[in-house]
Amino acid sequence: MDVDRLTHLRGLIETRQWEKAWGEFQRLKDEGPPSAHLLLMGSHAAFGMRDLFRARHLADQSLAAWNSSDPVKLLGLIRFHLGMVTRELGDTHVAMEQFQQFLSELFVKYPELSMAEGKAHFYLGLTYRQRRDLDASVESYRSAIACFRRDGLPTLLCAALHNLAWLFCHMNQPAEACECLEESDGLVSTHELRVHQLLGEAFLAAIEGKLSLATELCGRIFRMAERGETVLPDEQSQAAWIAAKVAMEQGNLDSAAALADIALTYATDAKDSRLINDASTLRRGIHLQRQAGAS
Repeated sequence: MDVDRLTHLRGLIETRQWEKAWGEFQRLKDEGPPSAHLLLMGSHAAFGMRDLFRARHLADQSLAAWNSSDPVKLLGLIRFHLGMVTRELGDTHVAMEQFQQFLSELFVKYPELSMAEGKAHFYLGLTYRQRRDLDASVESYRSAIACFRRDGLPTLLCAALHNLAWLFCHMNQPAEACECLEESDGLVSTHELRVHQLLGEAFLAAIEGKLSLATELCGRIFRMAERGETVLPDEQSQAAWIAAKVAMEQGNLDSAAALADIALTYATDAKDSRLINDASTLRRGIHLQRQAGAS
């Protein structure tokens, strides 16, 4: 296969030109039996276009096509990518299996990928969170944080601290959440990280009973969106979910119900099953509280 065209395809993927990458992958695939490397690049292109089922199929094919004549590094790249795709599809068993395998093989088979160790722990933490194994998720995030500190990766460190703080809030451990947010506050370097910092601080304020502060922090996020600043659907869902919990705590059930509906709408837009479940559970709780008040 033409090495120059493979290089061109890789360039399209690295510059996130997904449609062009997919077209080039199709042309190369039609020219002969696809290699594990080409199938992996095709999976990346499909993943970038958010065609997750096709990305999964190609990643599985890539893993099956890999053999001992291929670079061992390629095996690590396939495992990591397959973990990413299956996690987003909700196949957490396979995702967990692939991330764990990647980490167990990392320093033995493909040490040149060592800078991905922290990311593997980070995504394993997300996978455990999806599986509702909160203690395992905490340990994975702690491992990711240690790697990001060691490797000098402040942006990723900030993101991991945010995720761990959110998890501690769910576990009703405000002191641990506060510790994470105090460290992450000094690492915020992008608009996205600032939004996540505000979300973490709002959730922490809510579980600490600082309801006015929680409402004010959520309001900041809503005003960002109103001004046209980027606030993603999952972020708007989380802000509305926190605000709904606060309104429910204050006994303002009409406002809580409206905010929970907004949280569910944005969660659906984000196609995030965890946020959909959180919003749906909150809506049921508000409905039950209304019924109890009416009886």
